[in-house]
Amino acid sequence: MTSAAFTDRQARERTYYDQFVQLSIPEVASLDAIRGEERRSWNPYWHIATVVRDYYRSPSQQLLDFGCGPGSYAVQFAHIGYEVTGFDISEGNVQAAQALAKRYGVAERTHFNVSTAEQLDYPSSTFDVVVGVDILHHVDIPRALAECQRVLKPGGVAIFKEPIEVPIFDRLRNSWLGRTLLPKDASMDRHITHDEKKLTAADLAHIAATYQVVEERRFRVVSRIEAFIAAGGHVWCTLNGASRLEMLDERLLRVCPPLRVLGGNVVLTCRHR
Repeated sequence: MTSAAFTDRQARERTYYDQFVQLSIPEVASLDAIRGEERRSWNPYWHIATVVRDYYRSPSQQLLDFGCGPGSYAVQFAHIGYEVTGFDISEGNVQAAQALAKRYGVAERTHFNVSTAEQLDYPSSTFDVVVGVDILHHVDIPRALAECQRVLKPGGVAIFKEPIEVPIFDRLRNSWLGRTLLPKDASMDRHITHDEKKLTAADLAHIAATYQVVEERRFRVVSRIEAFIAAGGHVWCTLNGASRLEMLDERLLRVCPPLRVLGGNVVLTCRHR
């Protein structure tokens, strides 16, 4: 796409990520979540890996990494066995993803191109699985979902992981005190873009109207305070690289399911209607 074809929002996102990837080009992609016996069901990113692995049937399955970034998840999915296609609005991210796939020996099973979530360059009914990790809160959600639905095969599965608005917490987070302790302005250091916005209840309703939601799994109730703890330099909240507070969240939500509405992250497993 030419720069003239981008909306103002898309142009800002593209510029941001072209710069951001230069500051944090990934040299490694963790495969821990798809290898070995360890499972971290309390972590949303590990949960995505589990769901994607559970839907794997054969190496002929086509998976779309919906907003692939620098390719860390695409490499994971290719190692599971999928034929992976990924797109990103950032040329820098696409180049990083290609380099990472080559480094991990999956260049022949991965294909990357520059595109926007709202106007994909793929034929209809192409993919068996679509995975979007932290992408919908950067895009025009109705248009992106329509495109995702279009390229997904009938009966196919879409998996989205997103931050969501929880009014009881976000009012405090958006207060003067919350913004002072942890600013929300656009930042390379904090990985915040100018236009990103957490999903709202209306956005979740739109997803449910577009797809048959098979599973809605909530995360980050108590563990949302990790952002403030990390800002203070504390490391006591981790155990062997895993979050103690995320573990606590899983136990808490198992004992008291109504508290799920307070979860600030969601993983949605959806089926094409």
